[in-house]
Amino acid sequence: MTLFCLAGSTSASPIVVYSEDYVSGPSNGNHRLDCTIIRPWDSSTGPGNSLYPVIVWANGWGGNDVAGAYTTDWYKPILIEWALDGPYIVVAANQWSVQESDVLACLQWILEQNELTGSEYQGVVNMAKIGLAGHSQGGGAVVKAGDGEPKGFDITTVVAMNPYGPSWVDAASQDGPVMVLTGSEDKVTPLFWTYPVFEAVQTNDQGGLFAILLGAGHNDVELYQPVVKLWWQFTLYEDAGAGKRLQRILDNDPWDTQYAFTEEFDF
Repeated sequence: MTLFCLAGSTSASPIVVYSEDYVSGPSNGNHRLDCTIIRPWDSSTGPGNSLYPVIVWANGWGGNDVAGAYTTDWYKPILIEWALDGPYIVVAANQWSVQESDVLACLQWILEQNELTGSEYQGVVNMAKIGLAGHSQGGGAVVKAGDGEPKGFDITTVVAMNPYGPSWVDAASQDGPVMVLTGSEDKVTPLFWTYPVFEAVQTNDQGGLFAILLGAGHNDVELYQPVVKLWWQFTLYEDAGAGKRLQRILDNDPWDTQYAFTEEFDF
């Protein structure tokens, strides 16, 4: 468990803190419970009386290399920014070949902790506001996990970045809207893989959008940050203003965006 402090540039700026927790447990088939939790609070003082939405993260495929590029550490600057921006509790499934079962196992752990007497997380998890997000293979995993089954969880929204698909995922059974993001220069998961995910999303009655960032490649996930942070605020905090700002960004260069609006999902 580690505490980090981010100090502002002037003495008047507040000190922003976050801390990390690591969870491991028994294996389930070939995959072991292995999660990093990024909390927007100082571990010495705890979460206070706030109620935090949860975002569960899924790494991209690490090429059979547990120390390779697509580890939680590689994505961590993005995840920390999410935790502080919301604030949110961010739970990362650490596997280098993440499956939907890994995503839901990490989610189950944090939800159980919310009900566990004496847990640091007791009573601070907003169980009605759950986001899933992933990149590449992890993007496919969270799309597949977006119906919360077989655990029976109610997933608020899914963000799939450059997702691997479509045959590997079931893209038409999510509990809430899905945002699919990709880059026009992605040669790893090209458009003929990612766009069918959105085509299926259009039939799931939950809605969503498909946005191409012009000039971006497969690993340029940090370029998605302004869009993703507004999406979280819109879906997990029901901030209508964030939704309007998000649509203004997506309707202009360098984005090329298509929408699947429904009665429940609209800006």
